[in-house]
Amino acid sequence: MRVDGYEFMVDSATKFFNTIRVFGWFHHPTDCLSGVQLIDPEQIAVISEVGCHHAGVAPNLGSENGKGFLLQSLRRTDTLAADTEIEFRTVTGWTRRVLLAELCADRISRYPGIQLDRVFVDAVNSIPEARVLDIGGRARSKIARGAEFNAAEYVVFDVMDGDNVNVVGDAHQLAAYFPANHFDAVLSTSVFEHLLMPWAVVAQMSRVLKTGGIGLIATHQTLGLHDMPWDFWRFSDTAWDALFNRHTGFEILQRTLDFDQYVLPVVMRPSKEDAEQSLGFEGSAVYVRKVGPCRMAWDLTVGDVITTAYPLT
Repeated sequence: MRVDGYEFMVDSATKFFNTIRVFGWFHHPTDCLSGVQLIDPEQIAVISEVGCHHAGVAPNLGSENGKGFLLQSLRRTDTLAADTEIEFRTVTGWTRRVLLAELCADRISRYPGIQLDRVFVDAVNSIPEARVLDIGGRARSKIARGAEFNAAEYVVFDVMDGDNVNVVGDAHQLAAYFPANHFDAVLSTSVFEHLLMPWAVVAQMSRVLKTGGIGLIATHQTLGLHDMPWDFWRFSDTAWDALFNRHTGFEILQRTLDFDQYVLPVVMRPSKEDAEQSLGFEGSAVYVRKVGPCRMAWDLTVGDVITTAYPLT
C-alpha cells in the first residue's frame, strides 16, 4: 500500500484465540518508523517492535535501518472488531492509521492464486463460443462462477443437486455423461481433496476436453479436515506432476501455492518447539493444457472401494 510516498504492507496478520500477531514492512527513502501501534479497545498488553530485519524486502529496499515491524497483542476477547486499525508513526512526525482489514485485503490481492484465476478466466473468455465444464461447482457457499465467463455453454457438474447444478454425477465417470473432446475449458475449485481417486478424474477430464483445451484446478495443501469422511487428499505444488503429464495428456502451464498457514501442534512436544517457523499453504492450484490423448486407464469405481456417500451438509 502506498500513501503520501510511504510504502507499507502486512505480510501476516494472525489471530490465535485472543491474541493477534502482525508482521510487515514499511519503507520511505528518507524517513523510517519510530513506532507502530494496534488501535484496539480490547487490548490488554502489546509487544511492538520497529526496525526489524525483513529478509523479503532487504534485497530491494535495503536493510540498513530495518524495514520490518512486529505487533503482538493480548486481548480481552477473541472477537476482533472490524474497525481495528494500525497506526504508523515516523521519526519526522508523519502519522497514519489504516484499517487492519484494509491491509489484509491489500496483501491478499497480491497472492499468485488470485492472479492465476484471472489469467484462466481471461483465457477462457478469449475463446469464441467456449464450452466450459465446472466440476463440483455447486453454489454451496453462495458462490456461482458462471457469470465470470462469456461462454456459449457453461455446465456445472456436481455429485449433489443444487440451484445452479446442471448435471448430477460422479466425476470419476465424466466420460459417461459428456461426449469426447467436447469442452474448451474445465475448472474445479475446492473439489480435488474430496475425490477418492483424483488420477482417475484427470483421465476423465482429458477425454471430455478438446486438444488444446485448458483447465484450472484449485484445492488445498494445508487445511483442517472437513466434509468427513470424504476428505481424502492434500496437494503440494509439485504433486501436480503426478496427475498432469504427457501420459494423462496434459502439460502444466503454471502452478501456485498461496494463502500461508501456520501449522501448530495442539500439545507441545520436544521436536516441535519452533513449529510456527514452518508454513503450509491453504491454496494449491495448477493451470494446464491438454496436448494429446490420455494413455492411462483406471477401471475401479468409487463403489468398488468405499461404501460411504459424500456428506449431505
